[in-house]
Amino acid sequence: MSSYPVHESLSVQQGKDIYRTEEWHKAVVQYQFESDRDTLETAVYLWHNDEGGWKRKNKYVIKSAEAWEDDRPVINWIFDTLKEPPAGPNAGKLPVSDYYSVRHAQTIFKSDEWWKAIVHVDQKGDYETNEIIIYLWQMNDGEWRRRQKYAIKSEDDWEKERDIISEFLRVPTEEYAKTPSEDDGILADIESEFEPQREESHVSEAISEQQNIT
Repeated sequence: MSSYPVHESLSVQQGKDIYRTEEWHKAVVQYQFESDRDTLETAVYLWHNDEGGWKRKNKYVIKSAEAWEDDRPVINWIFDTLKEPPAGPNAGKLPVSDYYSVRHAQTIFKSDEWWKAIVHVDQKGDYETNEIIIYLWQMNDGEWRRRQKYAIKSEDDWEKERDIISEFLRVPTEEYAKTPSEDDGILADIESEFEPQREESHVSEAISEQQNIT
């Protein structure tokens, strides 16, 4: 498993490439912590090969099957709403770079320390796009700091990656048909606070120790 350039504190158990070129490598990886062999996590990594070797650009931790069952239907739903009118002024409250134009957004959970949201970006600077980005921010010194980011470039990419992740987590594929609703406790104002157990099923204990990815 040495082909996956993860941090030395992690022991890779299995992995599967989504794609790999001379410059970019994206893969789904399951790993354990060297200090905690009882914990198994899944993450989607994106690395870039520069002059110093492979460097991590994005990492999306899926701590549990429950977390995936929260995220997946929201992403499905956003892809289904790409042509709908923008979500409105609330989307501007997200701590997203001004470089991005946010069309739709949905919070997965928000607490005093953590905020996870799935965002539809329809413009990057002067360029039009249709990307879905999963963000995880941590409150630090009174500001929301990005800890994780996972960008999905197209619906075709999403379907491929969704299948691989679901296979790793052993989440039934029939759940694909499920779409979120207010009754599920998912669709709500983007600043809504959700029950603490939702945060616990999403946030890796190791994330708080990571540096912000630029």
